[in-house]
Amino acid sequence: MRDELLRLLENGETSRITIQLSGEDLMELFRLLREDAEIRSQAEEGTTDTLLTKKEVMEMLGVCDTTLWLWAKNNYLKPVKAGRKVLYRKSDVQRFLKSREDRV
Repeated sequence: MRDELLRLLENGETSRITIQLSGEDLMELFRLLREDAEIRSQAEEGTTDTLLTKKEVMEMLGVCDTTLWLWAKNNYLKPVKAGRKVLYRKSDVQRFLKSREDRV
């Protein structure tokens, strides 16, 4: 759906376009727009840092999901929300690892 609409708009189709969406399709469209806006915002700020999934961070740090949740709650390692996805900036994870190593 998204690709077809983009193709129409990119080709300069200026005629009226009528779109019928289910509530689910509309929510998906909003989710995609929100994720795109988040990525663009990060790019504009110059923070095009690599984002890691929760699973990748758990493996890197050797912790479970509950520990990550507690660290986020206590502002030790804050996640970045992209729609429904919970992601972590790689630089934040590396900084956190370094601070843990410095304490030992």
